[in-house]
Amino acid sequence: MPALSDTIPELSVIVPAFNEAEGLPAFLEQLFAILRDCCPEHEVWVIDDGSRDATWERLRAELPRYPQLRGLRFTRNFGKEAGILAGLRHARGRSVLIMDSDGQHPPALIPQLLAPWRNGAAQIVAAQKANRATDSLLSRLNAKLFNGLMHALTGLNLEGASDFRLLDRRVVDTLLAFPEKVRFFRGMTVWTGFTTVAISFDVAPRIAGETHWSTAQLTRLAITAITSYSAKPLGMIFRLGLLGMVGAGLLLLQAVYSWMTHIAVSGWTSMTVIVLFFGSANLLGIGVLGAYLAQIFDEIKQRPEFLVAELANPPEAKN
Repeated sequence: MPALSDTIPELSVIVPAFNEAEGLPAFLEQLFAILRDCCPEHEVWVIDDGSRDATWERLRAELPRYPQLRGLRFTRNFGKEAGILAGLRHARGRSVLIMDSDGQHPPALIPQLLAPWRNGAAQIVAAQKANRATDSLLSRLNAKLFNGLMHALTGLNLEGASDFRLLDRRVVDTLLAFPEKVRFFRGMTVWTGFTTVAISFDVAPRIAGETHWSTAQLTRLAITAITSYSAKPLGMIFRLGLLGMVGAGLLLLQAVYSWMTHIAVSGWTSMTVIVLFFGSANLLGIGVLGAYLAQIFDEIKQRPEFLVAELANPPEAKN
């Protein structure tokens, strides 16, 4: 029986995929060509996040070509964060790399990501986007707004950040030890504080198809990320309430003065604007509180983050 150290690959690659049937074979060919040269001891986990196309069938067709290829399919679409978590739970490598399956995270960058980890300079090697020239104008605006909100409300500077990053086994074990159900992987790795080295890369064009990220999905991600990492929105509501009390006090003084001086009360327009403003602010505040309550609700239900429908080519257990 081989020694335990011989059964553990140096690198595990986690590839979440959703409706990527058209480009998956070409991506895997690029990925394994790079891995064969830079890291002979490796495994690749493709996590099919409930794809509605032939992604799983294409993956299974590629298994005979790549002995180190493994697959996992969800029963339905649980989201990219669940896909990353599933990959982290199954990855056995001494280091773990997360990257997208659409080709925009170039496999050619893997040797550069491995180098700082191999020489002990970093426990996290984060690939940062040097430019977003391949993205549409709407995508760039959405990303700018998302990063701005995250920095303002959580203090996390995610400008240029991506999920394309390499983690030491210690970092992976730390992330897996976190008890929360609602996760934002990109922010969690920053929060851990492990030594990080950033490497810039140019976003490559998609191998095939179009992006599956919509404005609505990015909005949901922003709400999840912000409510997971900061209570600052609640403080903002508190300050807005104090501002409303000050405004109400000033209006009360004006009303008393008008009554004492027998001046007819005027300013119905301004009063209407104030009432509408703070009425809307109250609804916004209830919405923010609802977002936090939804997070608590998801946590206390204790449901699994994902359900596995099928595994393909998992490594054999060693006695």
